[in-house]
Amino acid sequence: MRRRAALAAAAVGFALLAVELGLRMTIGLGDPPLFQADEEIGYLMAPGQEVYRLGNRIAINRFHQRSDEITLEPGSGVLRIFFLGDSITFGISAVDQSETYPEIVAETLRRKGRQAEALNASAVSWGIGNERAYVDRFGAFASRIAILQIGSSDLLQPTSTAEVVGVSPAYPDKKPLSAIGELLNRYLLPRLADVLGYSAPAREEPVTPEARNARFEANMEEFQRLVDALHRESVQPVVLLMPGLPELLDTPERLDRYVPYRRRFIALARQLSLPVIDIAALWKGDPAVASYYSDGTHLTAEGNHALAQILASFLIEHGFDEAQSYEGASPLAAGGRAPASSRPGHD
Repeated sequence: MRRRAALAAAAVGFALLAVELGLRMTIGLGDPPLFQADEEIGYLMAPGQEVYRLGNRIAINRFHQRSDEITLEPGSGVLRIFFLGDSITFGISAVDQSETYPEIVAETLRRKGRQAEALNASAVSWGIGNERAYVDRFGAFASRIAILQIGSSDLLQPTSTAEVVGVSPAYPDKKPLSAIGELLNRYLLPRLADVLGYSAPAREEPVTPEARNARFEANMEEFQRLVDALHRESVQPVVLLMPGLPELLDTPERLDRYVPYRRRFIALARQLSLPVIDIAALWKGDPAVASYYSDGTHLTAEGNHALAQILASFLIEHGFDEAQSYEGASPLAAGGRAPASSRPGHD
């Protein structure tokens, strides 16, 4: 009897070991990219890490960017492009670092004879306030241009805080004890909780018109502070306004609640003399648009390529593909900002 029990225990142990090794080697579980809580920025990707998830490389440099290590200033003749955004810019685990749209933009320009370099300063669920705080801390690294990726939902999203780091399984600050443990705690148990109705409440957008307007106005203040900071460093901001897939569908499920806020945001950006690349206007009606999204929000490799081609063409057509510094003709370069009474949305 004892021998049978020992054999059974050994069989279970070997099975668990095989599952553990399989999860680590094939999916990369047990070695997630880590986060670092920060009182001012909210959180950052922990610096100096390189992991592989689903076979895809995720490397974070010493400045918390999903980019290879950089110098503080670009080399002579190098066009440095500073990308700021959330998980759309960071790229999901199913997308290799080389297949994120910032890297594809730089590679596209290099193929056209430019010496281009992409800096990817982003993190999951960053809001406009998080991006502004990052620039306040680190600056823009002597970049020629800054691509500000802002999703429709970001217009009503509060600034993310450090309270989720090390608490939510999606924001780990240390490696899990095992790949099996990560599978259970990060993926299987939360999905089971969703099914049973016990999931933790997500951060919700404001519901009432008054609350939504207040949140939008607070984010626009953060946006103008971000633009101010970039102009002080003689960096040209360009707005990249990203829709979710439901905003592009001509179906009853189409998401329209962001439309008035998108209009007000575009009006403000143009009032500040900022170029705006409205992807909704470019992708609506594209028969391949569904293939650009993996889950309605994040981009597939195909979506990253489609977006990168738009950005590379924009940079070339508007003369932003050269390495010289932007001189900042906007009055915001001196720290000015549009008065509140003249901003879109004020009566």
